[in-house]
Amino acid sequence: MTPTTSGLLPRKPPVERVDSDARVIGFEDDAAGDVCSVLACDVARAVLAELHRGPATQSELADAVGTSIQNAGYHLGRLVDVGLVEVVDQWYSEKGTEMDVFAPDREPVVLVPGDRYGSDSAHGT
Repeated sequence: MTPTTSGLLPRKPPVERVDSDARVIGFEDDAAGDVCSVLACDVARAVLAELHRGPATQSELADAVGTSIQNAGYHLGRLVDVGLVEVVDQWYSEKGTEMDVFAPDREPVVLVPGDRYGSDSAHGT
C-alpha cells in the first residue's frame, strides 16, 4: 500500500516488519485448540490470507473479503487473541479518525502432533 497524505495527517505510512522464528504449537497445547477453532471459519481464514498480502485496517479487510466491518472486527479480535494477528500501526482516515492497522504476527505458526517438541507423550516417543 502506498503512503498518501491528506492535509496534515499521513493516511498510510509504510509499515516495516521483521520476520522471526516460527512458533511451534503441539496438538496437546491449549493454544492448538484455540488456533484451530479460530481458523475453522472461512471469514477468519480469508482475513488472515488478505493480511499476508499486506497490512490493512478493519474496513479495508471487510471490503477485501466481502463482509461487514463488524464481522471483520469480530474475526480480527479472535485472530489477535490467539496470536495470529497483531496491531502494527495506526493510520488516519480522510476524516482524521485513528484506525488500527493489522498484520500477521511476525512468527509463523507450526502445529505439530504431540507436544510442542513433536514428541507424542502418549506413546513414549
